[in-house]
Amino acid sequence: MANSELLSLLCVASLTVLVNATANLSFTDEIAILKERVGDLEQRLIESQSISAQFLEDVNQQLKALSNSVAFFERLDQSYENIGEWETIVFQTVVTNEGRAYNGTTGEFTAPVDGTYVFYSSILTRAGRSIETSLKVNDINKLYLYSGGTAKFYGSGSNMAVLNLISGDKVKMVKHGSWGSGPFYIHVNWSTFSGFLLKPSF
Repeated sequence: MANSELLSLLCVASLTVLVNATANLSFTDEIAILKERVGDLEQRLIESQSISAQFLEDVNQQLKALSNSVAFFERLDQSYENIGEWETIVFQTVVTNEGRAYNGTTGEFTAPVDGTYVFYSSILTRAGRSIETSLKVNDINKLYLYSGGTAKFYGSGSNMAVLNLISGDKVKMVKHGSWGSGPFYIHVNWSTFSGFLLKPSF
């Protein structure tokens, strides 16, 4: 049997079922049933459009993450002679800033997409001094560094963090409270802050 013949038989059968089902209904009842069915179809169409819009938004987010690399590496432009408690360490010398997610004026990195990120910082302080610093995500401490010099030599500290972030999260390095032995000195040439997107979240 050809497909066209089979389709015709199915249409006839469907019409027969519909006629038999509504044979005992008044015209008003039939109209009400049809309106209900049309309403169901409209609701399904709206839900389908909403799902399609969300799908397109997710695809655009993924394409953006894949097409734009995110990586930064920054240094100080001058030493901190005595940085204040919880003050942001602003690394103003921008060496690398792929994706332009790091702000050299505020010292903050803003995650452009959801994903897993890697951050690294190294802090050098003066001989006879010590300083504690921390990496904050949205003002929450996620990583700590201790840098301490001996009586004769400067001393450095470094640490790395792997963090899951969502788009818009703010990341920065700060002086960790009052801990250490002041004045809290940070050396210009040997103190850095860097990070990159390891993989986006889909």
